[in-house]
Amino acid sequence: MALPPVVAIVSMSCMAILFVEVLTVLLVTSSSAFKRLVADIDRASKELDRLAATGAGATTPAQKKRERALETQLTYLARDFYAHRIKQYAIMGMVLAAMFYVLRTWYAGRSVAVLPFAPRFPFAMIAHKWLEQPAATDCSFLFLYMICNVGVKPNIAKLMGTQLPATVVKATDMQSMAGRFSRLTTGKMA
Repeated sequence: MALPPVVAIVSMSCMAILFVEVLTVLLVTSSSAFKRLVADIDRASKELDRLAATGAGATTPAQKKRERALETQLTYLARDFYAHRIKQYAIMGMVLAAMFYVLRTWYAGRSVAVLPFAPRFPFAMIAHKWLEQPAATDCSFLFLYMICNVGVKPNIAKLMGTQLPATVVKATDMQSMAGRFSRLTTGKMA
């Protein structure tokens, strides 16, 4: 007896995400270099936040120099962090692309579910991808696969403990990195 397409797609998507997280733990986050890098980013970010919390009026030249050194250190640490994270992104890209290929060969052109609503643009394009003459509530495998990946991956990462500390996420996001870089290049410390 074959599984219904919805159950098959959701379970295969969950298995692929679980496989990605296990490979990430084995190949990336369990290495001592990655753990040390995360600890260094966390420490430097907390110290920089502590210095910034003292206020702009109470800053001495020594504090400004220390703040600038921490900004520079965080910039270099974030660069090294992304060199490690590229492994995780490559693993995730390969596994999810392989799963997408398998699901596309099995379910392309077939409606796998009926949605309880009629999706609007741009979700309608995704929900009706590769369906010939779809009804307004038909759902292709792509929509279901994307919803599973978006909804399940953060929860599995949280369960497996592969989620990064909030200070590391904040210190390595592109907006704060760009702000640090512009402050370093202009020489102005806020």
